[in-house]
Amino acid sequence: MRTLFVLCCLVLCACAHSPDNSRIGVEATDDFGTPFQIHIDNHVRRQPPAIAVQPQARIDHRPKAIFLPFRMTQHINGADSFSRVLSRQFWNIFLSLSIFHTLEFVETYVPYTPAMAMSLGRQKGAELAVGGYIHHYFDGGVGGTSSMSIALEIYDVRSGVLLWSMAQGGMLEARQSHDFYLFAIKERNPGDPAGLIARSLAWDMGQELLKWVNPKAAYNPNKKRSTLLDGSGY
Repeated sequence: MRTLFVLCCLVLCACAHSPDNSRIGVEATDDFGTPFQIHIDNHVRRQPPAIAVQPQARIDHRPKAIFLPFRMTQHINGADSFSRVLSRQFWNIFLSLSIFHTLEFVETYVPYTPAMAMSLGRQKGAELAVGGYIHHYFDGGVGGTSSMSIALEIYDVRSGVLLWSMAQGGMLEARQSHDFYLFAIKERNPGDPAGLIARSLAWDMGQELLKWVNPKAAYNPNKKRSTLLDGSGY
């Protein structure tokens, strides 16, 4: 019975897919005198991005763009350095999705504003300027609940028109344990909950942009097969 259970777990793990860029890990104890202990990586709970502004037509090429660090609107210690670190993780996800032809990360000494973004975009010969705001972040640490909300803006550098405006929030809940008769599933949070939430939101927003640039490359949620180990059943 237990051997069959372990094999089933391995099959489920192989099928699991994590769109939020988190890692799925499974560990089981080899002590046959106690129930199996299975450890899975926690995942970010979130709704699809709320899109306020978007282009009416598709673009016919991958544009050149610059990415500016987000402005932290919440008053916290070290807001500028925190936003730069989170912005780089967001930017890295956009790079991995190949949405843009080029996407230069531009370090700035003052927080993001649309006017500054378009001015820097013109200086660097970019078509688009990408920036935004971190409106909320709560750090629950490794064991508690963490949450974040981000608003993304993309401007056409030449005309100054706002092409995209979308917002999304995510929450990484406190670790939980799900006990069953033969086994127990225990969740574990990453050492950097803020980074995981930021990457999750970047992935979701990036999919919306991919539909604009290259619909064939965008993620199709209908192909996702929920499993016990990706946390979607809780």
